[in-house]
Amino acid sequence: MEDHKEVAKHDSLDIDDKKTEERRETRLQNRLIMEDYREDINEKADAFIKNFRDQLKIQREDSLERFH
Repeated sequence: MEDHKEVAKHDSLDIDDKKTEERRETRLQNRLIMEDYREDINEKADAFIKNFRDQLKIQREDSLERFH
């Protein structure tokens, strides 16, 4: 009977290990999604800043042309 209990304990540990592994995989996937999201935000911010600077440059050039 003791052998049977040990097997049952071992089986429950395997189940717990599987659940733990599933949780780890889920957390890893969530981290990867967040990293992709952050990278996307950074790319959009960089594009916005570049566009803003380009617009300032154009306005400056237009202003210089009008007054000179």
